[in-house]
Amino acid sequence: MSIEELLNTAVDVAINKGAKEAIAKVLNQVTYQIRFSNSQIDISKQWNKNILELFLAKRRRINVVNITDPTISKIEEIIPKAAENLGKISKSLLYWGMAKNKYNYNSIEGLYYPDITEFYEKVPELVNESVNQALDVGAKKVAGVLYFGHSKTGVLTSYGNGGIYDTSDYQYTIRSFIDAESSGQQNIVGRDLNGINNKFNLAGKESAKLAKNAVSGKQGKAGTYDIIMSPTVAANIFGHIINGANPVYIIGKMSCLKGKMNKKIAPNNLSVTDNPLIEEGLNSRPFDFEGVPSQVTPIIKDGVLRNLIHNTSSAKIWKLLGKWRTKSTANSWLGSVVMEDLGPKVLAPLPTNNVYSAGDYDLDEIIAESQKPTIYVTSNWYTRFTNNLEGIFSTIPRDAMFLIENGEIRHPIRKIRIADNLLRMLKNIQCLGNDLQQVQWWEVETPTFIPTIKVKDVSITAATK
Repeated sequence: MSIEELLNTAVDVAINKGAKEAIAKVLNQVTYQIRFSNSQIDISKQWNKNILELFLAKRRRINVVNITDPTISKIEEIIPKAAENLGKISKSLLYWGMAKNKYNYNSIEGLYYPDITEFYEKVPELVNESVNQALDVGAKKVAGVLYFGHSKTGVLTSYGNGGIYDTSDYQYTIRSFIDAESSGQQNIVGRDLNGINNKFNLAGKESAKLAKNAVSGKQGKAGTYDIIMSPTVAANIFGHIINGANPVYIIGKMSCLKGKMNKKIAPNNLSVTDNPLIEEGLNSRPFDFEGVPSQVTPIIKDGVLRNLIHNTSSAKIWKLLGKWRTKSTANSWLGSVVMEDLGPKVLAPLPTNNVYSAGDYDLDEIIAESQKPTIYVTSNWYTRFTNNLEGIFSTIPRDAMFLIENGEIRHPIRKIRIADNLLRMLKNIQCLGNDLQQVQWWEVETPTFIPTIKVKDVSITAATK
């Protein structure tokens, strides 16, 4: 049974059984995991997902159906019941209709690389070589995980929008250890497998170098410092601001951007877009869940907040609230407002790829220009908020971090916490690196293209004895 047949049947049955609007999505996905610890591969897994998601709507009442391993008989058995139940469901506060215009789509380069189907055979050798590179530099043990795979996604709405497209991707995290408190981490993600062995090897070497340089770290001291954030750290911290450029988050009091539209929130040299068209972007796609063609949306332009992301419903809500007239930015997705697998599914705006402007400095230049006490942070975990509306948060730097004075790295430090305000830190950006790279891992859900970023006057707390 082809994806096209499944999509057409699901939408037809939904409409014929009483739904006024419907969206069907079929996902055929193969995902592999290679995990390694103590410098050896210890887990190798494969997951196959074949699922049909159906969104049904009638007079602002919505229902969502998931059918695993869909067939025509399953569709004809399950969907009529879901359509009948629409009359028993309360109206959704977040649903005000979907895109009705008929659209055409342009192809996007770089979403799928056929070599991914043979990648599994090469992976053990590539991972082991990357681990050995780390050990050669001086790591005592190495751990990490690689996810990779390919998908075929099909979407069809009751207005005839959508299509079918293929994607492939990989996400590699490697962490080297010299001792229990001296570690370094590197993350690389993308779609293109050309030169992947060199990328893996470099990640292994760099993680071990960081770990080696972190040996004999001293207890960090509380105070106010400039900080240099690696792309991994910057993506996590500032990602909470950019992901908050979402009307649902603002209405739900989960964003610090309320009242900031068309106001200056960052330096002139900072611009950020939501870009589902960028090559290699892990969330790049030809259209959103409503079949609206993908587009680039400026979020911050020259330091000014210019746009929020929208789907059809949120744009109408924004107009009803008297904010301003707007329209969908092609960010409609079916999932929970909080996270994909938590809570009831709704049709709401979600970001695609956050893409930051790059600067002119390399890391050595940023360090050399850091004359006052500065901390270079390479990794962080557990970012938590005490006040989402004001952007007050804390996060724990992990792995290698270093104190810089008079333009030179003095020594590694340990056991500090960044505790500050997101908007204040955004305004205090001093410079942007030229090392734009894509970041995504369990601390950064939205794929983010971002460089090294230096921020002045950041509050640091430290562990007490």
